[in-house]
Amino acid sequence: MANFKILSKENMLYNLKKFCSKKVCAMVKANAYGHGIENVVPLIENEVEFFGVSSLEEAKFVRKFTDKRILICSKILDFKATKEFDIMIDNKSDLIKCLEEGNIKNLHLKINCGMNRYGTNCFYELRKINSLLEDNKVKLKSIYTHFHNLENRKETFLNYQRFQDLREEISQDTMICFGGSGTINYPFEYDILRLGIGLYGFENKNLKPVMSIRSFVSKIFYAKKSDFVGYGKVGKVYQDSKFAVVPVGYADGLRRNLSTKIECLINGKKYNSFGNICMDCFFLEIDENVKEGDMVEFEDITSLAKKAKTISYEILTGLSNFRGKTIFI
Repeated sequence: MANFKILSKENMLYNLKKFCSKKVCAMVKANAYGHGIENVVPLIENEVEFFGVSSLEEAKFVRKFTDKRILICSKILDFKATKEFDIMIDNKSDLIKCLEEGNIKNLHLKINCGMNRYGTNCFYELRKINSLLEDNKVKLKSIYTHFHNLENRKETFLNYQRFQDLREEISQDTMICFGGSGTINYPFEYDILRLGIGLYGFENKNLKPVMSIRSFVSKIFYAKKSDFVGYGKVGKVYQDSKFAVVPVGYADGLRRNLSTKIECLINGKKYNSFGNICMDCFFLEIDENVKEGDMVEFEDITSLAKKAKTISYEILTGLSNFRGKTIFI
């Protein structure tokens, strides 16, 4: 008996093929969105152009599983330590530091066209960057941006035009890379798609979720009317009842604000959670059809995210801490 994080190879490859009209930079930051870098990278390395991460530490870990290029998409401080990786720059100062370290063969210039996280949206700054690139004969690997509100088509088209206007300040022909799975639904001209949540099958009804969760009943007990189950006297028993302990809790990434909201399947029947979620377990109110050792199937990640009033990204990345076995089927 154990907890299982089940990952579907078939679904991941299916999702990837949905975007096959473009070359892909597969985002595997945050432990491959909770799916496990060691699981995802070997599976798809022959299907993608390169991988994207958010830190030097992640890049080093990904390197253990692939020889493909790895792009660090966040700001870095140690430009010398990142020579073997592709890096993002978004100002003249970054470029000068790269030149000083001789780190000039793997640079990606990021343009900010509305997200206001990384990237520059300053025409003057881009002109200074362009002069330095020309003076030092540096060829960029790509110019890229991230569309932050793809649900709003009018705004996205405006952001795209903003990108085009800013991009004109760089007088070299290089690859264009766009971030945001939904970009594929727009008639934009670009070379590479930076694919994140879509790879894992979420935030799009035409994709197939890669991850599902299974556990088991570790204990069964009875509680009498007026008893309480779990912390904080939230789980008050109103009639003599039977309960199961499931060994998954908030230490595993199961959000505590899902207390009393989770529905699980045991032997094909649905049961509701009861009381507060503990650090390493939660409770289900059950009947006589359930016994110790029975498999517990969790509802899908999207449903959990809605009940927790958050997004699938947060649930998935939280499950990086999931205690149990990971199975790729």
